[in-house]
Amino acid sequence: MIFIRADGGREIGSGHIMRCLSIAGALQRQGQEVLFILADDSAAGLLAERGQKYRILDSDCRRMEKELSVLRPLLEAYTPKLFLADSYFVTEEYLKQVGKYTKTAYIDDLGMFPCPADVVINYNIYGEALPYREKALPQNRAFLLGCSYAPLREEFENAVYAVREKAAHVLITTGGGDKYNLAEQILGSVLSEETCRRLQYHVVSGSFNSHLPSLQAVAAKHPNVKVYENIRNMAALMAQCDIAVTAGGSTMYELCAVGVPIICFSFVDNQERLVETFAQKGIVCYGGNYLREKEELPKKAAGYVRLLAESKTLREEYSRLERGLVDGRGAERIAKELLKH
Repeated sequence: MIFIRADGGREIGSGHIMRCLSIAGALQRQGQEVLFILADDSAAGLLAERGQKYRILDSDCRRMEKELSVLRPLLEAYTPKLFLADSYFVTEEYLKQVGKYTKTAYIDDLGMFPCPADVVINYNIYGEALPYREKALPQNRAFLLGCSYAPLREEFENAVYAVREKAAHVLITTGGGDKYNLAEQILGSVLSEETCRRLQYHVVSGSFNSHLPSLQAVAAKHPNVKVYENIRNMAALMAQCDIAVTAGGSTMYELCAVGVPIICFSFVDNQERLVETFAQKGIVCYGGNYLREKEELPKKAAGYVRLLAESKTLREEYSRLERGLVDGRGAERIAKELLKH
C-alpha cells in the first residue's frame, strides 16, 4: 500500500488533491493500492466521488507535526511501502519522523528547505532552476524536476487540438476556490467590451467555490455564458476553447498539454513564481497579480482576450510553445520513479 497525505478546502483549494489523484491513478494502473490521509473531511467528498479510499486524522493541517501521534498507529498497522506528502505545511521534522517507518516522497513547489525525503518532486517550470542537487541530503535518492513530471490526469495524454481560424470560445477557471470572486469580475470586464462580448464563455467553478450561485445568476442573464461544476472531462472542454483565462496552478500545465493559448494571473503568493516564469519565457499572456492590481486585473485580462481573439498567428505561436513543454505523461513518469526507488 502507498499513503498519500494531502489536503483541500475553501482556503487551500483543490490543487494538492487533484494532482495527487493523478499520481494515485497512475500508481493504481500499475497495480498499487493507495490510501489518502487527510487532516479533516474538507476534501473527503472529492475523493469519494472518484472512488478513492481515505482516512481522516482529525488534525490541524497547518500544524502537521502535531498529527504524528495519530499518524504513527496507521503507519504501524498498514506498513506502507511509500508515503507521499503534498502540503505547504510539511516540515523537515515531519518527514524525518515518517521516514522512520517507510520511504518518503514530497511534492515541493517552493524550495523553502532541504527536504529529507527519498524522492523530491518539483514539476514546475522553474523546478530545474532551484538548487535541489546542490543542497542534497543523504536521504535524497532522486529528484524529479521540471515539466515532464507535471502530474496530469490520463485524459491529457495525447490530446488533440487545432487552432481555429476564428476564435469563438473562451475558458475561465480560477481553481478549486475563488475567494475574491475573480471569475465573475473577469466576466464583468469581458462582457462590457465590444469585441469580447461576442464570444462564448465557459466558466469552471471549482469544488470549493462559494460564489457558484452568483456565477449562475450571471449565466442566466447572458446566453453566451455557461457555468460548469464538478466537471469530469476537463481536457474535452479545453479542446473546445480557443483562449483560456486561468489562475496559476496545475490547470496551466493541463492547458499546455492540450495547447490552448493562456492568459494567466495569480491571487495567492505561491502562484506568482509560476505565472511570472511562464510569462518571462514568452509562453503566456500575463494578466497580473490580483493582490497588487485589484480591479485592474480583470480589465487587463479582457484586453488580452481581445488581442488573442483577433490574432490567429499569436494563438498558433502560444499553442506551439505550450505543447512543447508538457506532454501529459508526468503522472506516469512519477509513478514509475516512485516504485523504482
